[in-house]
Amino acid sequence: MMPHVMPLPTVRANQLPVNEYFASLQGEGRWLGHPAIFIRFAYCNLGCAWCDTKFTWEPSSFETEQWQSFDRIARFASDIIDQDHRSRTHVVLTGGEPMLHRKQLPELIHQLRGSEFTFFEIETNGLFGPSDELRELVSWWNCSPKLSNNGMSMTTNLNRDAIAALVATDRADFKFVVQNEQDIDEIERWYVPLLPADRIWLMPEGTTRNRQMQRLPWVTEIARKRGWNVSPRLHILLWDNERKR
Repeated sequence: MMPHVMPLPTVRANQLPVNEYFASLQGEGRWLGHPAIFIRFAYCNLGCAWCDTKFTWEPSSFETEQWQSFDRIARFASDIIDQDHRSRTHVVLTGGEPMLHRKQLPELIHQLRGSEFTFFEIETNGLFGPSDELRELVSWWNCSPKLSNNGMSMTTNLNRDAIAALVATDRADFKFVVQNEQDIDEIERWYVPLLPADRIWLMPEGTTRNRQMQRLPWVTEIARKRGWNVSPRLHILLWDNERKR
């Protein structure tokens, strides 16, 4: 059964639904620990059972989005740099699911480029392939394909064409939230035939420091045996599940 997610509203010309901005460290994947500005968009097409940003899509906890123009988004991001007193040129576009807004993202990236940002990372669930323009503009795709531990079937979670398009960029990693051996079996059945082994990352499910530490040794051993990568959730290890971290 699909979860009840907030329906995507009618697209507004030259605007995007922003949930929050913040400066932090990238907490997951290849760019772990790298300083970045995060721009979080509202709405999602899935709605995973273990999601830690349900305030972007779940009706009972949805926080009102702010529709903002591209130039205003760029100004807010630049203001964060000024307030943070550090040089940050890395922008992470996240959600929710930012690729729901994929037709508008190229123009936003052009605006951000004019505000001293140079590296653009998109965090996505891998259900939408990039357009030619977006493929050229995005520096890295931090893709988190879903397994059935999110409460949905693999027919819902997997779009082979979109995964193939992301692989073809040669600038994408594929990060899996895992809880148990069944998750590993699903990765091997559904995704290993589609992905280069060196682009597969395992990440322990958990929104508390204790759960991350409990599962990390097991996840590390599984990845080591298969030649895959491991990513903890650094922001959880440092700050538990504190917002804007």
